[in-house]
Amino acid sequence: MRTATILAAAAAALTATAATAAPVERSFTRDGHTYVYTASALDSQRTVIEGREVGRGGRFRLVVNGDRVSGQANGVPVSFRAAQPLPTNVAGAAN
Repeated sequence: MRTATILAAAAAALTATAATAAPVERSFTRDGHTYVYTASALDSQRTVIEGREVGRGGRFRLVVNGDRVSGQANGVPVSFRAAQPLPTNVAGAAN
């Protein structure tokens, strides 16, 4: 459950960020743990969020499609609904 909360926080953090041409590493801290991540467009409808926990190295890769989020965190499959869909400009242009 902690992982889903952290991943939901990562997805929520993206809603307030502006897009750039190349993925920019961003960070956030939750419950004393710091996470760094990038977001990039997979295609016109999906955004990939990839990152890790600083110090522990736990990795995550999430695919956001509207309000659905799926992927892996520390090698464990995860799937949940985001509180709101990501803005279309979060990840920038598709690669």
